[in-house]
Amino acid sequence: MSGSTSILESKETFDTNVSGSSSGSSNEAIKLFEQAIEKESHGLMSEAVELYRKAFKLNDQVDLLYRSHKVPHTVKKLQSTGGKNSAVKVDEEIVKQINVNELLDSFEQLDIAYEKEDENGEANEASPLLNLPNDIWISILEILLISHPESWFNYSITCKKNAFLGFRSSILWMKLCNLVFPQQIYEENQLFTEGSLNDIEDDDLPIPKSQELIVPQYSHSWKKMLNERPFIKFSGCYISVVNYYSEGGRAEFSNSWTNPARSITYYRYLRFYPDGSCIKVLTHLDPSSVIPSLSRRNRFLIPVHSEQQQQQQQQTLQAPHAQSNQSQAQAAQSHAKSSTHQIFKGKWNITSDEELHVTITEGSVPTYDFHYFFKLKSSGPIFRHNKLAWIKYFALKKEIDEATGEREISEFTLKNERPFLFSKVRRYHDEIVRAAI
Repeated sequence: MSGSTSILESKETFDTNVSGSSSGSSNEAIKLFEQAIEKESHGLMSEAVELYRKAFKLNDQVDLLYRSHKVPHTVKKLQSTGGKNSAVKVDEEIVKQINVNELLDSFEQLDIAYEKEDENGEANEASPLLNLPNDIWISILEILLISHPESWFNYSITCKKNAFLGFRSSILWMKLCNLVFPQQIYEENQLFTEGSLNDIEDDDLPIPKSQELIVPQYSHSWKKMLNERPFIKFSGCYISVVNYYSEGGRAEFSNSWTNPARSITYYRYLRFYPDGSCIKVLTHLDPSSVIPSLSRRNRFLIPVHSEQQQQQQQQTLQAPHAQSNQSQAQAAQSHAKSSTHQIFKGKWNITSDEELHVTITEGSVPTYDFHYFFKLKSSGPIFRHNKLAWIKYFALKKEIDEATGEREISEFTLKNERPFLFSKVRRYHDEIVRAAI
């Protein structure tokens, strides 16, 4: 009984703390805890640890307070927006055994159901959209694929019938393949056309532009080709977060047995364009500060630290349409004084062996070209072709050594480097759509 009483007393003590969490110190502790989680998600471990310490100093049960207050609220929010089952854990092993194509085919003959009565018990009239033939819906989904892919996906998960229309139609998967693969820059095609004086038909290339000539390699399945054939994405950027510890030296006359260490965090950003150009940035700034100005139109990043600065930045980004070239150069130079986060330009191509080659021709050292080689990978069955794993990284001197007749090579270690992961940016997608119109 004493053990049970002890447990009940502990729970009562915790509940008292939770009920009293509206006090200023507890609220402040929760805010610091949330900020620490945000910093940790961005790889800023030193700042995250410092915030965690401050939070636990204010309230030693802040982690329990956070879970008891924030987690139930998040679950309720998910259920209100995604349905009552959105926060229910499923058995992944059972899910893996499901044949998705057979499941979708079983929805083909279903009709879209609707509520025949509203909340007040009055009769609801059926929407005339329910009578639209499947061909019309698929045509609408084709438009969504181009203008707003999220809407195509969101529509397709609203009910079983729409899941069949959105995910089982080969027309839509063919549309996606023709949107993605013709924009890829293949090394095999570049080598084939290099130095050729005659016009070469697209279908005569080692990797033809016509996707109808390639789909037979994937059992004539457009969906399979999209899932298995790697490609570079343009509607966002690739980000690598690097954390490592640097050991320093002890101060003079120090009695400490250990050397001090500090956590170092930096980011690498890569953004690709369909014309074969790309940009690269190496900085300590997190994505929220970098992504708004990560563009080949800019020479330097414009770090964002507040809403007001973000509005000023948008005006600066629009300036090229209204300012003269001279004023643009002056603006870039003034930025360079306040921030050394330069945007370096280069080019890219991929191979049929799933390798990506990035060449930065305008790098931090003007006399060298920087070469990056990656392997295109997937993070899982859902996130396909979203990962760039390092293969090698070196610099090649632009001038040829007269003594050896070769160009000097400087290889770099990959010890601290981490893979790049793709992050979708809505504004980047809109830029691509506008450029295609």
